[in-house]
Amino acid sequence: MIKRTTPIIVGNWKTTPETLSIALKFIKQLEKKIITSKNKLPKKAYYLAVPDIFIPHLNEYCTRGYIGSENISGVSLGQVTGASIPSQLASGGASFTIIGHSEVRKQGETVDARAHKVALSLQTKLTTVLCFGENSRDKNGNYLSELERDVKESLKLVDRKLFDNLVLAYEPVWAIGAKVPATAGECFEAVIALRRALSSLVGIDYAKKVHVLYGGAVNADNAKAFLEEGGVDGLLIGRSSQDVTSFMEIINACNK
Repeated sequence: MIKRTTPIIVGNWKTTPETLSIALKFIKQLEKKIITSKNKLPKKAYYLAVPDIFIPHLNEYCTRGYIGSENISGVSLGQVTGASIPSQLASGGASFTIIGHSEVRKQGETVDARAHKVALSLQTKLTTVLCFGENSRDKNGNYLSELERDVKESLKLVDRKLFDNLVLAYEPVWAIGAKVPATAGECFEAVIALRRALSSLVGIDYAKKVHVLYGGAVNADNAKAFLEEGGVDGLLIGRSSQDVTSFMEIINACNK
């Protein structure tokens, strides 16, 4: 299990860039910036979720971070067309995967499907970034109960011995891509709900050791505030991770 004193900075490339050559140029520039940074960065300073076809190629140049997948299939090895299963991704060089991203949930992924994905991913010993987040907030705070229920349902098939490779990510859908992100206070109360749900499964002491990330309109200006005031141990970054300068600015901001 990664110590919570080390921030986890996860970039999600989605369906970018268009070509492998652009992806390779990005990773080479990022590695150079990390090596020459004036900040004291951890040995592994970033996680980058990329299109699966890029994973083995980027791994050749990735020394200061981890390359992973943006999603996995919850099916087992066998006769299923178009599926990338955890063991195949791991053998191709993936160190981690994102599961349950809001864009995947929007496409119709059920909590049961997500539970199968999480179980398979953790069995394969991939670091698993499991996402949660409400579409909107109600005045009565019912969304917090829904978050807790989603955590418990998503982890219902997981052996408790496998939680060492689990990372939770809070990404409120209403804040993704917004001009104004969630406040640190809004983030903090959601993090409490996520940890409370996790505590009911593995106990409070162990739940405190699990990293929780925030994702939604993160940039270099607000990144540090989420770490210091939002109760999170890292960030899940979309658009800003697709630009090497912006991504590096966030990495530096989180390690000052």
